[in-house]
Amino acid sequence: MARYPALSRALGLSLLLSASLPLKAETPLPDDFVSALPPVQLFKAYAEFKMANYDLAKQMWLSIKGGAQAEALFNLAILYDQGLGAEEDIQQALDYYQQAARLGSRSAAYQLGIIYLNDKRIEPDPVQAQRWLTVAAHDGDEEAAQLLKQLAGESKGDPMVAVQQLLVAGEMEAAVAELELLAAANNATAITRLAWLYESGLGVEQNLQQAARLFRQAAELNDAEAQYALAVMLMTGSGQTQDRDQAISWLRRAAAQGHRSAQQALSAYQNE
Repeated sequence: MARYPALSRALGLSLLLSASLPLKAETPLPDDFVSALPPVQLFKAYAEFKMANYDLAKQMWLSIKGGAQAEALFNLAILYDQGLGAEEDIQQALDYYQQAARLGSRSAAYQLGIIYLNDKRIEPDPVQAQRWLTVAAHDGDEEAAQLLKQLAGESKGDPMVAVQQLLVAGEMEAAVAELELLAAANNATAITRLAWLYESGLGVEQNLQQAARLFRQAAELNDAEAQYALAVMLMTGSGQTQDRDQAISWLRRAAAQGHRSAQQALSAYQNE
């Protein structure tokens, strides 16, 4: 899953997982998940998230190691940040975001920058905000780079940065309205962000079918995050009819744009 609005974002963004919560013994992980490679495990966990099986998704993400661990930790942070299947806990979310960022997630680094800049649940920390936005920008995050320029007074505001700030501030109605306007103008990033909201039920009524339609629309506009999300749905049959060939096709398109999770998943599936 990417940046919430990741809720699946690739943009990058360490502590060991030993600091994480223990797996619940009463929630055994499926055998096909346990035996899968980490990038495929991410796929399966994201599919459970899409179906609002938040507790199982959480247990899956807690168990993921290796190169997929950064994204798993980022997704765990989202659960605690947004109170999805867990009590909302901004400090726990920050801990997971920091773990993920230190393992190389630029989405987590970006999210940390936004939180330290705007989140009303904590005291603003401009120094930490600039630190993490710089980490994300150096890793290729265009929104982080744009926001740093705005903070330095070097550029006009990016509407997607403004939307992200609304989301972090909890101004969901205003954020959804702005996203809908941008989506109507075929802004692929806005369409993907709107899909994430429908997927998780944040600010709108949860609707997996609408999320799938929006992901496909953005994927066809060549948004790599949407292509990856659509591939997850097609591979797992979550919100879409299961179609492995189509899933691999969308993974290839996302991977060709440098989407790391898509590259890892494509390699894992091709080596099965």
